[in-house]
Amino acid sequence: MISKEGLKDKGKRTLVDLLAGIVAFDALAFIGNIFCKNKMAYSLGILLGFLVAVFMCIHMYVTIEKAIMCDSKKAKAKTKLAAFLRMLVMVAALAAGALLPDYVPIIGVMIGILALKVSALMQPLTDKLILKTLCKGG
Repeated sequence: MISKEGLKDKGKRTLVDLLAGIVAFDALAFIGNIFCKNKMAYSLGILLGFLVAVFMCIHMYVTIEKAIMCDSKKAKAKTKLAAFLRMLVMVAALAAGALLPDYVPIIGVMIGILALKVSALMQPLTDKLILKTLCKGG
């Protein structure tokens, strides 16, 4: 049986893997500047999306850590409220992109936020790479 401490360690490792994936994907997304007229706006869009993705990732981790300590009814209520908050932040960032396309184009924001989804899909690979690097260096 896995203890709560073991879950936290695995949760922290997963958080690090996801954050590393977000950074890597959004760094690659800056290549899109080649195709943009307004390079600064595109970069700001990616940056806003990156910040939202990092917020969502950390917020999910914190929410899960808190929910583990609650009874099931309270945990369900907390996670629903937290998911609503994350969705609200994401919609606000996308709305900023839609309303201010000269400053933060929505495509850049969407690509930045998409990094969280790509990072989640790549997490097993990211975990292996990080562990291999840490074991080699240590």
